Amino acid sequence: MAIWEEFEIQCTDFLNSRFGAYARFFHQGGEDSTVSDILVETKSGNSFYIDVKHSPAQCGQFVLLPDLDTGTFKYSHLNGNRINRYTEMIMDYMNEDFNAFREAGTAGKDIDMPNGSDIFAAWIIQAYKDKGVEFFITNNYTILPVERFRKYFDITAAYRIKRSGSGNVGKSRLKPVMDYILTHDYIITDSRVAGDKLFVISPQHLHDHRFIFRGIEYMFSLRGDEYELRKLSNTYNANVIFSIKHNATTSGMSEPEFIDYLKQHHLKTEYTV
Repeated sequence: MAIWEEFEIQCTDFLNSRFGAYARFFHQGGEDSTVSDILVETKSGNSFYIDVKHSPAQCGQFVLLPDLDTGTFKYSHLNGNRINRYTEMIMDYMNEDFNAFREAGTAGKDIDMPNGSDIFAAWIIQAYKDKGVEFFITNNYTILPVERFRKYFDITAAYRIKRSGSGNVGKSRLKPVMDYILTHDYIITDSRVAGDKLFVISPQHLHDHRFIFRGIEYMFSLRGDEYELRKLSNTYNANVIFSIKHNATTSGMSEPEFIDYLKQHHLKTEYTV
């Protein structure tokens, strides 16, 4: 299990053990970045989300496509986040040095714009509030109100090409992929299918091991005492990617403050640059 995934589970357990008298906390994030990590249902009738960040971490991204005819970047329709004025500020800055950014490649190019950290924080706050996130929880189970994000994190951004992610094997590929594994140099002692997912058990160290079958790349991903087969995307997009590092000298929300929040109502604080 990846460190970030294990930390999500640990944070959910911590929240239930400390604050279970006031709310229920459900882990539901995982590898699907469109779903927030922890759903909170308070006994006062409110519900919201907490996002888990094991610092240092990535914290949001969006795809920009270079338009060679106009020499500007266009906001991709594939983005899950709606465009906002902070996105436009970043795009305006990148357009001023279009050629350098469009050649960023997989190494990436840092976005060192004036007032950058404040603008990046405002984008993150807006994007996560749109997903219903009202708190982050980070190292040492520090709970942070989303509106005060800039206070707690050092934030940077870069533009670079990144593979778009992974997915389940898929029902139509389950048997062919399993047959491939059994006829190649893998020692498989057991296997199981869960919906369109494929899991195997092997005494070999296969975590992150990859192979290509019928033009598609697959990867073994450790899940407890078994491996899940993941289908890797062939799509590479150029993303603005935000990275964060927790400022350890800044304390988070106290337990009494968080309990009071759970017992009462949502905070409705606006954040602007």
